[in-house]
Amino acid sequence: MGTKSSKKTNASSTSIQQQKKEEQIPKTKEIEKVNKNSFEYLSIIGKGGFGKVWKVFHKQKKIKYALKEMNKIKILDKKSEKSVIYERILLSRMNHPFIINMHYAFQDKDNLYIVMDLLTGGDLRYHLCKQKKFNEDQTSKNIII
Repeated sequence: MGTKSSKKTNASSTSIQQQKKEEQIPKTKEIEKVNKNSFEYLSIIGKGGFGKVWKVFHKQKKIKYALKEMNKIKILDKKSEKSVIYERILLSRMNHPFIINMHYAFQDKDNLYIVMDLLTGGDLRYHLCKQKKFNEDQTSKNIII
């Protein structure tokens, strides 16, 4: 009988310890659940090796974003799982006004999705190809490193 009692005591003390640990963990704000139906797809703004980048409109928040849609099969075929995972991790850890920030990431059976800030001015590579080089005034106003 002594062993049954000690097992109950150990189980209840473990449960109390777990409860104390949970109380110490700060509560985070509730995560908004989104999926591709949370957005209205407006237009394609880019294409890449794994899929497309869409200009989308968040139906509830009434905000436009860029939504990067990446096909899982293409990622696997190109053996690029690590780079996609690293991109997702890096974007989730960064939040700065001078970079494109990630707001959501989700998936369905066929695709991975990353929802980011929408910047409509074009990317740096586009402007470099178009102008070949920037003068000092353009650089000081447009490029922040």
